[in-house]
Amino acid sequence: MHGYVSSGRPPLSEPPAFVLGYQLSPRAKRFASEYADFLVRVDFKDIADHPHQYIRSAEAHCSCDGHRHTIWLDKQSHDFESLMMHEVMRGILMERGFPRTICPPIATFDALLLCLSSLLSSVVTDPIIDGWLMKDGYGVYDREELTSRTMAQVWLDARQGTPKEYGFLFCRWTLLTVLLRLDPTFEGDTINLLYALIRKKFPGPSELAERLSESIKKKGFTEPCTASMAMLALRDALKLQGRIIIVDREDRRL
Repeated sequence: MHGYVSSGRPPLSEPPAFVLGYQLSPRAKRFASEYADFLVRVDFKDIADHPHQYIRSAEAHCSCDGHRHTIWLDKQSHDFESLMMHEVMRGILMERGFPRTICPPIATFDALLLCLSSLLSSVVTDPIIDGWLMKDGYGVYDREELTSRTMAQVWLDARQGTPKEYGFLFCRWTLLTVLLRLDPTFEGDTINLLYALIRKKFPGPSELAERLSESIKKKGFTEPCTASMAMLALRDALKLQGRIIIVDREDRRL
């Protein structure tokens, strides 16, 4: 439907009714049926068992070895189905040739840089995924929950004072604000309050994010080529060249 690569293998005879012991709702079963051919190449695992701590602290993660996809999920998440569908769509974007980010080997154990690398990728791909899911009636992770969680993080990070220009907090809040502004599923009075809070606590990142998001919207970012250009623009604006590598659809490292 969205141009993902067919495996050439027959789809699942029956879409899965359970994922990691979780019984899927009719909505999630419909999703599993639509993307059954892709799910043939997916292994679901409990994120609590992931070998890397920085991933275990997340709710979901998707990786690929070139043949099979592994989707790690938090079995305790109150919005388990939305996480599952979101990460399946992330895997499909990988197969369509959308860019991804990695860190140089020397930075493998730099948790802050790994966080920024993951966030840089999500800023561009998450709005695409969320748009697809909403358009097809599958829904997305609870926006009120995410907005409330982000507000709490603003207050927590603000205790550290004005972020150093191009330091971790400066980059994180620039990227998070761009993501919120690119993703059409974040809207309404609550998100406007969040924007105002970010502007108050992190004026530098907020101002830069507004300029970057407007530029990206104008140029587009929903195809592999334009998504790569958007990631490059964000990386360059935050002076992360040489620290985060962008891999394009041709597997070139940019």
